[in-house]
Amino acid sequence: MTANANGTTTGRAVVLVGAGMVAALNVGKLPPALHDLRHEFGLSLVQVSWMLSLFLLGSALLGLVGGSLADRFDPRRVMIGGLLLTALTGALGALAPNASVLFASRALESVAFMLTVLPAPALLRRTVPGASLRGWLGVWATYMPTGMSAALFFAPTLMAWGGWRGAWAFCAGVAAAWALLIAVTQPRQAAHAAPPSPIGTVALATLRSRGPWLLALCFAFYAGQFTGIFGFLPSVYAEYGISAQLGASLTAIAVASNGGGGLAAGLLLQRGVDRATLIVVVGITMAVCAWLAFGSGLPFAWRYAAIVVLSTVGGLIPGALFATAPFYAPSVAAVSTTVGLMQQGSGVGQIVLPPAIAALAQYTGGWSSTWIATGAAALVTVVLGLMIRRYDAVRPR
Repeated sequence: MTANANGTTTGRAVVLVGAGMVAALNVGKLPPALHDLRHEFGLSLVQVSWMLSLFLLGSALLGLVGGSLADRFDPRRVMIGGLLLTALTGALGALAPNASVLFASRALESVAFMLTVLPAPALLRRTVPGASLRGWLGVWATYMPTGMSAALFFAPTLMAWGGWRGAWAFCAGVAAAWALLIAVTQPRQAAHAAPPSPIGTVALATLRSRGPWLLALCFAFYAGQFTGIFGFLPSVYAEYGISAQLGASLTAIAVASNGGGGLAAGLLLQRGVDRATLIVVVGITMAVCAWLAFGSGLPFAWRYAAIVVLSTVGGLIPGALFATAPFYAPSVAAVSTTVGLMQQGSGVGQIVLPPAIAALAQYTGGWSSTWIATGAAALVTVVLGLMIRRYDAVRPR
């Protein structure tokens, strides 16, 4: 491959990763705007919390279907459609005259998010050389923490300029521009020698395969504990008298550090480190860090350091899972469907585990018990890592 061709390939891959980050802006733009949304529309805390949950519902309900659509109808077209839908729904939200329209736009943003991110691993497989695919899939795993933390950092500035509607409009404009960038930089799919497999056939083959289920379960327990920990951090900050603004910055830094783990996963796998070993080591580390952060009684600085380590090391898991998906898919035609099942597992985990953590905290009378639930989830990922090792020993190559 010539240097010019290699540069073109790298540029296309960067644009694909950027699409995921643009989609993730819509996750991070909401928390800084919650106070203003409650004030403008007269919403209760419970009502406004549903805006956070709608993204999780999209993943939990539409992951497999969305991935199958990407495999059936050309991943490039689906990603462009997802970005355009992101722009339209963001604009709709920016112009919302009432809470009902805002909720509807948020639900549609959830669908747009899935349509944008699910085709990416298949497009990367089409774009980059096979020898560097694991590394690029590790880079792809950073899209969520990078985009989310960017929005957490910059949304307050945008809101100071144009209110929460200005932040919504800005994110919509970026999504529209990125859709054009994808259309210009990503080559069209070559004509099929044979028609693509029906959606039901691809989905059924994925559901019958053991590998995709192992990835989905591992993602569920990882994402559930991650969301539970970072969802309750503001309560921990409040106990230490940390201001809301400083708390948001500390959260953004910790979330951003998760991207470093995704990058490291790609590099380690590229150099031959066993994926199962990564998952097992990360699971044990997250369990220990959760105890240090919530159950140890250490000073705040040490607890926060444990949170940052947990986030950074934890990023190895999504990096490893995304890098594994193309190899565990039952066929090349089912890569996006396999990623969709993973995302569905992630959504279910994020819906089920945080309430369990909250219920335990309420039962025990404080957040010091959080580590019990998150630690148990981390140990389940250790078991799943060992199961992945056994699966690697017998799966067809």
